[in-house]
This record gives sequence, C-alpha cells and structure tokens, in this order.
Amino acid sequence: MTKNPAKRLNLKNIGPKTEWMLLEIGVDGYESLNRIGSVEAYRRLQARFPGKLNLNALYALEAALWGIHWLELLPEVKEQLKAELRKNSGQR
Repeated sequence: MTKNPAKRLNLKNIGPKTEWMLLEIGVDGYESLNRIGSVEAYRRLQARFPGKLNLNALYALEAALWGIHWLELLPEVKEQLKAELRKNSGQR
C-alpha cells in the first residue's frame, strides 16, 4: 500500500486520496477510466475500500470523463448512473 506521489492522473474532480485509490484498482488515467467506465470503477473502489465512498464519488468519476465539475451533471445522468449501479447489484 505505497503511495506514488510522482503518478498524477490529472482528472477533474479527483483529489489525491481518490487518485491513490484509483491507482490501487488499476485506473492510471483517463483512458483506463473511460475503458472500464465510471460505474465499474466505482464498484471496484467499493469492493477494495468498503464504506469509504458515497454516490458523489460515482458522480465525480463520470464527470471526470466529461471534463466537467461533478455538480454540473444533469439529474438525468445521475439517475442513469444509479440505475446502472443497481442493475447488477440486485438493489431496487
């Protein structure tokens, strides 16, 4: 569990702690986040770091892919993300 301060993801909305967590699950930049998607990255983060995240982290990941602040995500996008998250988790 070593932090690598030389590694910078340079993703909007992602602070140092979340950056480190993303690196721990193998997300090393925009391309890898885009490849797996925000919902899958969020799931992996939840599995690796249980109890450390809330839905704002999911929104931040999605907004990072769009290059916008997470508060700018439309309510419809947030609902779609939550629905996708529930889809494979068995939640309603």
